[in-house]
Amino acid sequence: MHPNDTKRPNPILASLPDRILATVEDALSNDECSTDAEMARYLADIGLTDEQARHAVSYRDVYRLNMWIECHTPIRGYVQVRYKGTTGQYEVA
Repeated sequence: MHPNDTKRPNPILASLPDRILATVEDALSNDECSTDAEMARYLADIGLTDEQARHAVSYRDVYRLNMWIECHTPIRGYVQVRYKGTTGQYEVA
């Protein structure tokens, strides 16, 4: 599954335990310093297989360039939401 096809859960990653998946998504969203190879090693160190780690890294730009709400993320599958500045609320797009 390609990272841009984010409406459905990713079959390789979405089945990870929630605790690990939350750590993966946090790293993808917030680590701007590590190289992709370093990120993949970190993900393998927390319990992902090499294949899962490489696959997760392919989502890196999507996570860093967008803001995601709770479990509505590219890996978990999401309902697209957007921030509406006039109301200060998020709404389903």
